[in-house]
Amino acid sequence: MRFASFFAGVGGFDLGFQQAGMTPSFHCEIDPYCQQVLRRHWPDVPLHGDITTLNARDIPNADLWCAGWPCQDLSNANTDRAGLEGRRSGLFFNFAELASVRKPRWVVLENVSGLLSADEGRDFERVINELEAIGYLGIWFTCNLRSFGYPQNRERVFLIGSYRSELSYKFYSDGGKLLGDYKKGTPSWTRGKDGPEVQASIVSNSPLLVQRRGGFGYTKATNYSPTIRAQTGRHQGGHTDRPIVSGQKLDLERVRETDGIPRGLDGRRGRFIGNAVAPPIARFIGGRILEIERNNIGVASSEDAMMKRLDRLGIGDLVRDGENT
Repeated sequence: MRFASFFAGVGGFDLGFQQAGMTPSFHCEIDPYCQQVLRRHWPDVPLHGDITTLNARDIPNADLWCAGWPCQDLSNANTDRAGLEGRRSGLFFNFAELASVRKPRWVVLENVSGLLSADEGRDFERVINELEAIGYLGIWFTCNLRSFGYPQNRERVFLIGSYRSELSYKFYSDGGKLLGDYKKGTPSWTRGKDGPEVQASIVSNSPLLVQRRGGFGYTKATNYSPTIRAQTGRHQGGHTDRPIVSGQKLDLERVRETDGIPRGLDGRRGRFIGNAVAPPIARFIGGRILEIERNNIGVASSEDAMMKRLDRLGIGDLVRDGENT
């Protein structure tokens, strides 16, 4: 399955979907630094800058479109948030307009949990209504990165829609845990004090290595690291502690390696990692969609084979007429 990535950032959706078995066919990202990252890792994938200047007909064919559209006007961290009327978060409507022309089979959207409360919930309703108006039925859920066994408290909203189809409803149809890697009853999993199951090995209050303005230091962990935050104002450095690793010593050589964490892990790099969609969640969503597609092909093939057998018996048209009445 091929996918097109909008507001791609440094490629969180792309990495996760690729790990699930999908193939990237298009990027749309305006930030020059993020563009460098995308070109380095996906040099053969077409890249467009500003979504407001993008012509729908110039987008390569793709079965799925994904978009972690800008959250600044929706985030609870913004005390003066403008919601979907904001210049940045309002770019959702540009995405929807393009999708209404090209009609990809699937859309997967991501934003902060503040979307649910912006304008007293009316902004979220507007998103749902717009997707329905252009032909997408779907589901939504909130998901926290710590549910995947990572020690970071990072909740996001995901919306998954299928074009003029109820396929997206099958996302929940297996009746099991939403997170497919969960194994009930095994001792390697435990319940957090205020949330879902997490891997016991990462739940601890051991010293946490963090990045600060002056370099690196340690602070006491409280089970989970905070979400990596974008910076305010013109300053690119950290105004809050940034988690690096949990329960590990600082490896200066690794920090200096060009293929590890570069020297002087700057605020810009931390900001774009913080803004990115978490690849483990994207990998789970991509894998689930591929599973739904495989099962759907199997059902369609079985139905087609049955109709061919009925045609050979001379009663295929009678069955079709019955279905149409």
